Amino acid sequence: METPERPSSSLEERLAYLLDALNYRFRRGALLSLALSAPQPPLTPEMAAARQRLEFLGDAAWNFSVGMAAFQTWPTATAGDLTRFRAAWCSTEGLAHLAREFGLPAPEDPTASAPSDRVLAEMLEAVLGAMVEDGGFDAVRALAHRLMTKEGLAAPPPPLDPKSALQLLAQGRHLRLPDYRLLERRGPPHHPTFRVQVSFRDHTMVVQAEGEGSSRQAAEQEAARLALQQLVDSSESRTQDLVATIPPSPQP
Repeated sequence: METPERPSSSLEERLAYLLDALNYRFRRGALLSLALSAPQPPLTPEMAAARQRLEFLGDAAWNFSVGMAAFQTWPTATAGDLTRFRAAWCSTEGLAHLAREFGLPAPEDPTASAPSDRVLAEMLEAVLGAMVEDGGFDAVRALAHRLMTKEGLAAPPPPLDPKSALQLLAQGRHLRLPDYRLLERRGPPHHPTFRVQVSFRDHTMVVQAEGEGSSRQAAEQEAARLALQQLVDSSESRTQDLVATIPPSPQP
């Protein structure tokens, strides 16, 4: 998807970049302002609730739009392939990737620290919800289609994170979802270490793996990565294809 050169100066220029990337013009600017309000607390309870409603609407619209675009782009793809693609672009990591491509968060001070993937993902969901509320579903559906296709070729999805990959594996085999359990939290409050165990029951085996990280989420990702590696080592080719999309763990 073609996007203009990203500006780094005034708020007006950054907002213009965002709207060009979305290929949409809001009739009710207050909806866009509400969607972009997350980095600037405190919100009133009423505003926070209204913004969460936009996130809900955007999440639903984007999931359907990406699924439809993938279905139309690859008429011979399997249901599993389509599910993997949709999950990649609708996950927190995929939404955060898109948010950065679109220039979010537009109203934030460019010298401020970068927002987390979760904040970016929720903000993009709110923006997409604001588009639906402002002008209907077609603009979001067109955005998903442009993202999936460029000169007839599909845009590659971001790689799946280990937790998403393990969850998709379970869903694809109609199994119970992996269970994560916090085993330990140690270290000082400003620099803790978390240890998490994941349990996953496949048709032929029970997999358990433990991971450590500086946050519970990081420990869960590491545990999921090790669990997937166990499945690969057991020569399950279907799993091996899925794990090939996972980037290696960052080096300390």
